[in-house]
Amino acid sequence: MSLLPDRLKTVKVVVPQENTRSLFRFLSTCDDLDIIDVQKRPFDIGSFDHGSEIKELHENFDKVIEHFEIKDKVGRVKKVKIEDQKISTVLKNIEQMSKDIIVKLNQIDERIILAEQELMKNKSVIEIAQNLIPFGFSFEDLDDERPYFSVIVGRLDTKRIPRFKWNLDAITDSNYVLKESKSKGNYSFIAIGFLERYQEDISRLLVAYGFEKISIPERISGSPEKVVQKNKVKNERLVEKIKELKKEADSIIDKHGSEILAFSEQLAIEENFLKISNMLRHTKRNATFWAWIPQKKTSKFEKGIKLATDKSTIVEFSKPVFEESEFPTKTSVPKFARIYDSLVSAYGVPGYNEFNTAILIQIFFPIMFGIMFADVGHGLLFTLLGVYGMTLRNKKLGTDSFMDEIKGYFKSGYMLMIVSGIAAMIFGVLFGSYFGATHHVADWVPQAIWFSPEDTEHLYNGASSVILMLELSLLIGMIHMTIGYVLRFINSSKHNHYIEAFTVALMWASFHWALFILVFTFGTNFMNWFSADLTGTFDLALLSIGGEPIQFFTINGALWFFLGAFAIPILVMTIYLTTHGSDGIAELIELLLSTLSNTISYARIFAMNAVHGALSHIFLLTDFVKGEGLGVINFIGMAIGALVILALEGLFSFIQTLRLQWVEFFGKVGYQGTGFKFQAMTIERKYSSIVQK
Repeated sequence: MSLLPDRLKTVKVVVPQENTRSLFRFLSTCDDLDIIDVQKRPFDIGSFDHGSEIKELHENFDKVIEHFEIKDKVGRVKKVKIEDQKISTVLKNIEQMSKDIIVKLNQIDERIILAEQELMKNKSVIEIAQNLIPFGFSFEDLDDERPYFSVIVGRLDTKRIPRFKWNLDAITDSNYVLKESKSKGNYSFIAIGFLERYQEDISRLLVAYGFEKISIPERISGSPEKVVQKNKVKNERLVEKIKELKKEADSIIDKHGSEILAFSEQLAIEENFLKISNMLRHTKRNATFWAWIPQKKTSKFEKGIKLATDKSTIVEFSKPVFEESEFPTKTSVPKFARIYDSLVSAYGVPGYNEFNTAILIQIFFPIMFGIMFADVGHGLLFTLLGVYGMTLRNKKLGTDSFMDEIKGYFKSGYMLMIVSGIAAMIFGVLFGSYFGATHHVADWVPQAIWFSPEDTEHLYNGASSVILMLELSLLIGMIHMTIGYVLRFINSSKHNHYIEAFTVALMWASFHWALFILVFTFGTNFMNWFSADLTGTFDLALLSIGGEPIQFFTINGALWFFLGAFAIPILVMTIYLTTHGSDGIAELIELLLSTLSNTISYARIFAMNAVHGALSHIFLLTDFVKGEGLGVINFIGMAIGALVILALEGLFSFIQTLRLQWVEFFGKVGYQGTGFKFQAMTIERKYSSIVQK
């Protein structure tokens, strides 16, 4: 894993037409190649030999897989071997599977759909009939062909019925009959009888009040009681029929589910072959394509493609002649760190020569989150949520349900949750917090190894826990932002912007550290900074040896340090940036203002830790339940508090930590995120493997 994206070359590949299928097979497994579409030809699968057939078969397989949820039912499978050297062999085997299995499952599916539709129709009839029972109507009374008197049945918002009756009374001069019965929810089931001559006026009134007319299915007659009984019997038969059909389908899936998934996967790969072919330039003898490839993978690629095509391929590597903005971005990130790469890409994909800060976020994100959420018990629960997300890796989740959406976050971010939870546990031990309980609340709780942020009664190295936590937050912020300054300096130097590197990045870091040192040496009384005789020692109560703060260095004369380390760097920056006109002046003002605001922003680490401690203390109920130690009520509050803290503060801590990366850190690095991802034409085989020959 590198700070810079992979260095790329372009490769030209020429292969004889008779070996193109071997080429496709190799390219579909090569994740180090991004084919350059030089022809920009629209992809039409129907224009290729077997294209329409592949598309139709794939749609049929996918339909069956989705309707019967075959992926969930099959679970982990032993990969099915497929002989894919020739497209004719592949399609012959798939067509046979389609005739023997897919067609049969489709027929079962259609019968299930028809039975379910009939079931829903009968349920609707039962509901209508049950609502008619209190009115004493039969279905013949609702015949639309009555010449003089009409009856309409439907639903209306219960709250609107009194006003509706008043309007109805006015329109018909009280010549109507209305009966109602309370239905489910906020609606009532009503029946209205009226003379034919009021039909038009009443129809307009019904529309205005949002009346939902109940349509009576054809061939329904008799009393509502008999209709209910008759359709309940029908539904019992339909339910049994649906169970039998699903059982028959499950039996087929048990035997052939793995093959169905494997052949569907092969059809997706065949479509991918055609997409690759669409980007190749074809002549009678050869097929040619150009692609991006990581420089470190060139040797491996050349050996692999020559082996796959019987050494008939011509491979030529060259240095790209494109503009930097046209280079795709490929980051080599191990699986456990991909979530951090995703966090960077969510802000913006790094450009070809931009630093990929994922490796740094991987270090600082857990530390910051761990301090904010510092607690052994809560960190353990957060880690277990990540472990639960890890168990969802191979499960397909729906998109309609709220719970499935939440599970999706656990699934995609499980590694981040596990690492952050472990960090929270570590800082929980250092700060002595266990489900919000600390040693000064109960003697049996282990003492803090470092210091307890909730202990406001004792001093640590002569400073209160509040000061220590604030120092810790700001120190982490200074280290974090300093790394950003260093990366900005390196990046400017790489582009030969040496003057900018020294007059902006270096001077910015210098006056920022000077500001930090001045505050922690001479305090926030700015007048002290202008004293030439005032001497002070820079130290932090947070860092000590033998109970005494480490004295880093002594400043003899605050004024001279202020001028040399603070004022002169600002002056140098000002002179350089003002030479760039109004844009430079605007940048200078932004740099000066952001320095102060960004530094203070890291105090949110301290603030979130304080919120965590306060919430934990509230739910412990120690202010409400007096007594020695912790009792049953305290433990109940602790359990409830753990759930609230996990849901709310866990989310807030994540958001605040991410903000410190995106805003404060990226601002110091000068990160733009204007690149675009390297796209390999690969498809992972989960259910199939090819027969090697």
